[in-house]
Amino acid sequence: MGLILSKFKSLNFPCFGSRKPFITSESLIAIRLIVLALRSNIQVIANGWMFRPEVGLHQGVVQELVESVESGDIRSVQNLLDAGWRLEASQAIYTYLTRLVDPLIPAEIQALVLDENGDVPVEVVAADVLGLIRQELPGNHLQLIAMLLHLLDFVIKSSPADELRGNTLPISMLPIFFNIQNQHINEWRRIAAIFLEIIRQSTNYLDVTLYDEEEQGCDD
Repeated sequence: MGLILSKFKSLNFPCFGSRKPFITSESLIAIRLIVLALRSNIQVIANGWMFRPEVGLHQGVVQELVESVESGDIRSVQNLLDAGWRLEASQAIYTYLTRLVDPLIPAEIQALVLDENGDVPVEVVAADVLGLIRQELPGNHLQLIAMLLHLLDFVIKSSPADELRGNTLPISMLPIFFNIQNQHINEWRRIAAIFLEIIRQSTNYLDVTLYDEEEQGCDD
């Protein structure tokens, strides 16, 4: 762990493994199928269409995919992907994540990013966040975050950035990973910079299983 964690020694991290499973193994496999389909479709990535609801999507298919992910209906997800509904699948992941009852990253870990951390370099903050994610989260929850961060890293590296604005995908995904409130608005550039560094470092800290059908670890 890095220097910033000395500020948070008083935090009592809950036993995340004792909670109700954050995501079922079936839902995780369904999301994995979508991630694999998106990674293999360079056209979706190169055109910057990932997680962009304004692109003309078939909302009925999006809803069907969301419901299939929530219920862990792997066969239906695969059938829809085979039919070519990849953009809809991208939006389905986004919608699924917005509906989660608990935050994707637990509040205790988010605090390292959202709270004032002075002059601590973004690389150190990102490394501490990833270290806690790897240490504290149970198998399926950890795999979900790892898959998403790896996907974002792949997309950023594979798609051309806007010459004036840079790649805006991390900014658009901030509310999915962090509970951004009004008091954080003035700090959004710092938070976005840390998040981008978390994405960049994720492949070094978090292992991800994309091609096994058997789950490695569990939430139970």
